Amino acid sequence: MGKTTKRARHTPPLSADRVLTGWQGPAGTRIRLARAKDAEAADALMATSGDGLRFMPVLRTAIEDGMAASAMLAGLGSSATAAYYDAASATFTDRPMNEALTTVCLTLVATDEQDHTVGVLSATAPGTIVDMAMNNGYTADKAMALSLFVAKIHGLAVAEHARGQNIAATLLKRTWQVHQQLGYVLLYGSYEADRDLSAFYARNGYTVHTPGETFPLDRANLPFRLGAGDDQCMFTRWRPRH
Repeated sequence: MGKTTKRARHTPPLSADRVLTGWQGPAGTRIRLARAKDAEAADALMATSGDGLRFMPVLRTAIEDGMAASAMLAGLGSSATAAYYDAASATFTDRPMNEALTTVCLTLVATDEQDHTVGVLSATAPGTIVDMAMNNGYTADKAMALSLFVAKIHGLAVAEHARGQNIAATLLKRTWQVHQQLGYVLLYGSYEADRDLSAFYARNGYTVHTPGETFPLDRANLPFRLGAGDDQCMFTRWRPRH
């Protein structure tokens, strides 16, 4: 008899429903898209992250109105990215810039068995990069389009009583999964240099840069570098080259 070969397993495309209803997380949690009822608790939890971060007001309003990440959800369910670009393009045309960009901002929460928020990760449009692009001669439309390829991890926080259970790492994993399917090339963020987080981000696939270090954005076809102040460490994760 001839040898039999196993068929390659293809992971089905991530659906909008999966992001809305969520995944089973560690320690009995559920990881899902933030809903209107989560906004207040998630915002308060963000403020405990060490650098006093909160949701941008326009993003909190979008979460409460159900518009946050709406273009991203419209683009899920297919292995192609055209649906995402079409949905974002329509939004960018119809709404003011700040409102339009909230439709490409992903905020995930981890909830416990009582549906209380015990973790939050907010990945937003890369405002600094958009501004830098415009300062380098990009039109507003082309600068906004960068938010379809690059996202910033604005904040990540887990309630003190829920720490040490892999919740933060799971939030990072699911955030990366969504952005990978939508064709993003870079996720980045920063944290205060006096916080000992380098090993955590390195374990989760990110390159941690030294305080004040800049890095090129040539892999995103951008002719400038990005960095933070001497009191901040940047962390980056690029889509693998094929």
